[in-house]
Amino acid sequence: MADWFEDRLALLNKWEGYRYSVEGRKKQMKAVLDANENWHIPEKEVRRALKRALDGTDVRSYPRDAVERLRKGISRKVGVTPNSVIPCSGADQAIDLLCQGFLNTGDPVTIISPTFSMYKLRATIAGAECVELPMLDSFALPLQELKIRGGEGGLLFICSPNNPTGTQFDEAEVLEAIASFNGLVVLDEAYVEFADYSVSKRVTEFRNLAVLRTFSKAYGLAGLRLGYILANDSWAPDFLSKVQYPYPVSSIAAAAAISLMSSKPTISKWAASVKRERAWLTAALSKLTGVRVADSRANFLMVSLPVDSAEVHSKLGRRGVATRNIGDVLEMKNCLRVTVGTRRMNSLLLEALTEVLPTAA
Repeated sequence: MADWFEDRLALLNKWEGYRYSVEGRKKQMKAVLDANENWHIPEKEVRRALKRALDGTDVRSYPRDAVERLRKGISRKVGVTPNSVIPCSGADQAIDLLCQGFLNTGDPVTIISPTFSMYKLRATIAGAECVELPMLDSFALPLQELKIRGGEGGLLFICSPNNPTGTQFDEAEVLEAIASFNGLVVLDEAYVEFADYSVSKRVTEFRNLAVLRTFSKAYGLAGLRLGYILANDSWAPDFLSKVQYPYPVSSIAAAAAISLMSSKPTISKWAASVKRERAWLTAALSKLTGVRVADSRANFLMVSLPVDSAEVHSKLGRRGVATRNIGDVLEMKNCLRVTVGTRRMNSLLLEALTEVLPTAA
């Protein structure tokens, strides 16, 4: 028994943990741009939804009806049947549940990289064998390699719009990848409200497609940890009843999300605000000498710098601007990931960058 336990501890020690954004949690930060949070939806809008949720909920009771109410609300929003909706405690839990439900030891997992680290972490814990396929330098899907890997089955993780690049893969190529893959394709659309298209409704056509969505980004509910899986209704109800936990989401979180979903024009307004500010910030950053910006369809930008990104990240932090240091990504070197904040936050970022980049225009 001792050997077994020590072996498991040794395995635990080898796994990579999630690397949190910590700079933005420091009190001296003036512009928190390191965790892809949505600063455009006013806090008062979220507080109003939370107040309605609290007024209509008795938290002494288990959230027996919260899942069904949330499924119906999401189904109306997305345009699928409630039976295609699997509520989760954030999209992170959705990733974990899909790995638990579909992977056995030694199963193959293909991950289009660079991307969100949770895919590899949770698949590795499930005992899968992970292969990371780099996207092309043009940020396109490596379709030929995918078709070769697709015959082996397992899971395929695609994040679109992708984190950390912000780019969205071509829709036709995404659909081709789904159609050719002999396993489950997990398409993470956490940032899709800021993008050009969604394939969420395609779960009615593809039994091997699971789409991840979240209320943390466009809806500004990051602190409530609420997301969902969209999947074909031939298996989604079984997954919800057998793999998902009982009472999987908070009644308050579900009620707040339903309240915000009922204000679709409001959410669309603030998502549009992010897009406008994204265009402004992209143009402003691109004017700095030696700076390149990836073509983002998310609520953040990946910015390539002419000097060491770790050093710039540190200097920005000392000036009260929190960013995420990414390093080299494909042919883009010295990258930072920065949230598209408010105009005040973004102006602080530009001012600080002008100070720390020796060649800034």
